[in-house]
Amino acid sequence: MDNDRSWMHIQGLRNRLQPTYRNGVQNFLDFAFKDTIPNTGAKKRCPCLKCRNYIDHNRETMRAHLLRVGMEPDYNPWIFHGEEQLDMGNMEMSEEEGDLFDDEDPLVSEEMAALVHDATNVVPENLNDRDEEDKDHPEIPDKFYRLMKDAEEELFSGCKTFSRLEFIVTLLHLKVSGHWHDKSFTLLLSALHKAFNYDPKFPKSSREAQKCTKDLGLNYVKIHACVNHCILYRKEYENVDSCPTCEESRWKEGSGEFDDSVTFSESQGTSQRIPRIPRLVLRHFPLVPRLQRLFMSSKIAKHMRWHKDRKRVDKDVLRHPSDSKAWEKLDDSFPDFAADPRNVRLGLSTDGFNPGAHLGTKYSIWPVFLVPYNLPPWMCMTSPYIMLSLLIPGPKSPGNDIDVFLEPLIDEFQELWEVGVKTYDSHSRQNFNMKAALLWTMSDFPAYGNLSCWSTCGKLACPTCHKHTWHKRLKHGSKECFKGTRMFLEPDHRWRNDKKSFDGEKERRPPPIPLSGDEILEAFDGVPNVIFGKKRKRTDRYLFDQWKKLSIFFRLPYWSKLLIRHNLDVMHIEKNICDSILGTILDIPNKKKDTLKARKDLKEMNVHHNLIPIKIGDKYAIPRAPYQLTSIERRKVLEFLSKVKVPDGYSSNIARCASMEDGKISNMKSHDCHVFLQDLLKPAFQGILPKEVLEPLVELSLFFKQLCSKTLKIDVLEKMEKSIAITLSKLEKV
Repeated sequence: MDNDRSWMHIQGLRNRLQPTYRNGVQNFLDFAFKDTIPNTGAKKRCPCLKCRNYIDHNRETMRAHLLRVGMEPDYNPWIFHGEEQLDMGNMEMSEEEGDLFDDEDPLVSEEMAALVHDATNVVPENLNDRDEEDKDHPEIPDKFYRLMKDAEEELFSGCKTFSRLEFIVTLLHLKVSGHWHDKSFTLLLSALHKAFNYDPKFPKSSREAQKCTKDLGLNYVKIHACVNHCILYRKEYENVDSCPTCEESRWKEGSGEFDDSVTFSESQGTSQRIPRIPRLVLRHFPLVPRLQRLFMSSKIAKHMRWHKDRKRVDKDVLRHPSDSKAWEKLDDSFPDFAADPRNVRLGLSTDGFNPGAHLGTKYSIWPVFLVPYNLPPWMCMTSPYIMLSLLIPGPKSPGNDIDVFLEPLIDEFQELWEVGVKTYDSHSRQNFNMKAALLWTMSDFPAYGNLSCWSTCGKLACPTCHKHTWHKRLKHGSKECFKGTRMFLEPDHRWRNDKKSFDGEKERRPPPIPLSGDEILEAFDGVPNVIFGKKRKRTDRYLFDQWKKLSIFFRLPYWSKLLIRHNLDVMHIEKNICDSILGTILDIPNKKKDTLKARKDLKEMNVHHNLIPIKIGDKYAIPRAPYQLTSIERRKVLEFLSKVKVPDGYSSNIARCASMEDGKISNMKSHDCHVFLQDLLKPAFQGILPKEVLEPLVELSLFFKQLCSKTLKIDVLEKMEKSIAITLSKLEKV
């Protein structure tokens, strides 16, 4: 064994990436693990500066620590790794080796080093496995050296707590966390720039700070958009100055009118540069490099194969999307894609929200998120792996024109499916051609209509039942009513023949069959798609039936073969149901469904004759319904909710939503409704509501609780599908 252990004293991350140090680490690992069986995950004490022989790690993790953090220089002999005697020999260092010790590196934290590695595709634990002659994947690229130089450079002379790069990243993090405006952040940087004696390397504005971190991958692509959502100014429209559809200008008024953005100032008699400001900007966060980063960590890369490598004991239990028939359908339709478990499957979710503090302000911004389903269930839905792909600007909601803004993402998915991208897998230590597919979308019901292109408003609002949707226009309520739940009962169920309790008719229809992707494409054959934009001429509301357009997702070659293309967010559904139940039972204005107009419509529909209002002169007397509470009963419900206590982290303080003075429940968020509907509904109304009212509500509560459980059994889901039809029919009878 080589007795020269001078490499143990090398400091500085750049120096630890040199062959002298890496070869020393390799020799140490060979010696430390010589008595273990390879690839068994055997662990030894880690002698890095962080663990200091107190924590055990396997060989791969230990090598990563030694390269990133460094080795404890005084650990000699290696007594915790089987060495009893050591012949030190000649420990004198050469002049070249001595130069390596001059650049000490106390400033580069492990987190900052990991950030640099992620941004440059250079992972220390994999450097030994890369081909130094591979021009496509250089061992230590120039960008890596440049970033490491910034990460090692002192903020000012004598500063040992921050490097320049780390301080800038910290300030940017504070800017985001504190919701600072660019103007206030620039004022802060300007003051710090002055405090640091006008250091030319320190940014003096928000724009310069963002430039300093550009190589870290913290940037995004700005794509100009038409103010009326007609087009994106990309590809063939990249250099045009006005929209070819609505002819609106691309630029704000007062911006420069020429390509060089220079206009003539008569007051000063000189040419003054006036930047051209776009009226609408879409922010696109490229997907490919973020998927590649998932494979840069050997641990995460191993988890990306979890869906294939795991042992599924009970095939009748669903724990992960990979257990579903939709996943199997994609694998069966495209076996070449399924052959490599590292190919990524993603889900897309989007919704609009108001980013401002004032909820009364009409402004809607739409983020588009992606979730990688290759990861196990305890990882894939956590924040580190939820990727922001697009940020669709406001103030107008994109609505039916959302396809315009999805174009950059769809182009990426097309490339990832048809071509793929060369990616380094840290777990297998080899390159592979990574491909990706979009499994489905997730949204609330209005966004479902925008993404699926079947209008969720009007008489055929159900995308599953499509043109077979049972509907009836309410004369007084001026809205559509959907009561066809008996279609989903068993063919021989007695309620199918019960005319008195329902709408006066027998139900003979079978449940409708959802349209497949191929059937949708066949229906659109020869039908021209719509012209997008807020100011386009609308000759007809729909192309046919309730189709508003052909979805942009059908550009993906596999989209028509998917078993499930769009999903509804259960939290939004629970929120709507909970608000309707509480509003109706507690008689909350603007939330209750039991109104005079609704009672009049009962007479028009010839149902619930005991609830039809009685006209007395110019007014109406409304009969008491079984679900209406007295003031004493309402007070009992509110008193129960005001005293509810739950474990920490289970939910927010629901008691704050109950007002004993007003007799109302208000300001319940989506998760509050989720908890109330599943866990608090029954105890809140037990002994207060009559059995015929409470029973279907409790069944509805149980349905959502089972649906949201961590594991689902197929036989239980089949029973739930049958029972929910009975529950909804019971609610019709109330």
